[in-house]
Amino acid sequence: MIARTLAVSILSFACLTLSLSAQSLSDSAAIKQIHLVTYEQIFSKNCNSWSVQYREFEKESQEFVIPITLSFGNTKVRGNLLEDKNIKNVDTYALGFGFDGYEYMGDGLYFNLGVGVSPGIESIEKQNNDKNTKFLIGGIINTGLLYVPFSDFGLVIGLKITGRLSNSDVLARSLGFGIEAGFNF
Repeated sequence: MIARTLAVSILSFACLTLSLSAQSLSDSAAIKQIHLVTYEQIFSKNCNSWSVQYREFEKESQEFVIPITLSFGNTKVRGNLLEDKNIKNVDTYALGFGFDGYEYMGDGLYFNLGVGVSPGIESIEKQNNDKNTKFLIGGIINTGLLYVPFSDFGLVIGLKITGRLSNSDVLARSLGFGIEAGFNF
């Protein structure tokens, strides 16, 4: 069940990303855009997360640009938090939709401030092997720096501080540090 949901989510994410890229190709003749595909790893006290993200925004805009960000990710809860709640394993998969604002600071450096919503599923396995799956809805807020050294095509790196709130039965809130890498085109 989780594998099927995961496959459908990834396929939907890929189709939506390609659709947005195709739409922006016709608009990009007049406005120079940065398209980003990145992988982000988030580290916090009780969990580790990863996500794959797509976003696009105007290059070197003099205004604060707020593009839509799409993502898909996974969170693994670890440590004493699981033992205290008599849980063996927790797996969370979520789609992310949000707005990431960017302020161009010069020389390929951007300040980032973002907010988003992340619906998904949470699978909990108790110590007695009982399994429970529930719908998950959460919110994300982040801030950080993004470095785009080559404006037309190349690598991208970033650092973020990320906060999350959700209706999780195990980890309803977290604060973490993220490292992001990917490419722009």
